[in-house]
Amino acid sequence: MADIVAAFGVTHAVIMIRTWERASRAHRDAVRAGYDEVARRLRAAQPDVVLMVGGDHFQSFFLDNMPAFCLGVDGRCVGQGDGGLPRYDLAVHAALAHDLLTGLIDEGFDLAFARSLPADHAFMTPVHMIFPQADLPIVPLFQNCTAPPLPTVARCLALGGAIRRVLAGIEPDLRVALIGTGGLSHAVPLVDWRTLGDDPVGRDWLAFMSAGRQGVDPAVQQRLADEVLRWGREGLGRISEDFDRELLAWMRAGEYARLAGLDAATIGRRGGNGAQEIRNWATVMGAMPGTRAELLFYEAVPEWLTGVAGVAFQ
Repeated sequence: MADIVAAFGVTHAVIMIRTWERASRAHRDAVRAGYDEVARRLRAAQPDVVLMVGGDHFQSFFLDNMPAFCLGVDGRCVGQGDGGLPRYDLAVHAALAHDLLTGLIDEGFDLAFARSLPADHAFMTPVHMIFPQADLPIVPLFQNCTAPPLPTVARCLALGGAIRRVLAGIEPDLRVALIGTGGLSHAVPLVDWRTLGDDPVGRDWLAFMSAGRQGVDPAVQQRLADEVLRWGREGLGRISEDFDRELLAWMRAGEYARLAGLDAATIGRRGGNGAQEIRNWATVMGAMPGTRAELLFYEAVPEWLTGVAGVAFQ
């Protein structure tokens, strides 16, 4: 059987990368030390491959093709280079990816799949912060956390359980690390596409969500950039520290199933639309039954508009 040798949940806030120096020295030092501890534990576990669970922000998936789940198979996983990140280029562990795809379909999860799946900062922020050498092969598992309707948290927990069962029946002695990436509380300037009107603002957003940054004209890009700045100015990315600490307390107690009671509306109301990414952590939790999370760091960083955290699932 393949062995899960390490499992983590970490934040992937792109504004953290782009505006690192804006945060206080205390916040920067604590977050950097936390990610360094994740990196140390990952290396100590000596994984052969990292299964990364992340989302997308209309960089790789659009409204003309938005699967609930998509597994990257074969080839390379190349970063989009968004948010000031380098364009990381990682090998995909094809054998594990194909075994997972087949096994998860047999388990009743009809995943989409993509060769050489490109990835935005959802995947590449953890790479940048944890293994910037990009020397570990990965299997990228995309989950839709931005374009509702979203898969339920319960479904993500169940997917994690199926991943564990599939791993138990495949290549012996393969050492697998899991990283779920996203959240915690924050709000991003992305709107629910189902609510957009037939006006210039609505048409701008639909153009972006249908083609991404590279597919809209410069005028639309500028209008969207202005909207992003407005969100920051008006504090629309506010942090809900109470919500974050409640989730982290459940994790530390090993009460992962409690997350299944959170629907999308509750998560959005209490933690912001960016907190929907807790689904990526939930998939890892589902693969780690009977464990508890060790809190490695949590910082509510107003300059980054995000509750930034990292846990290790023991």
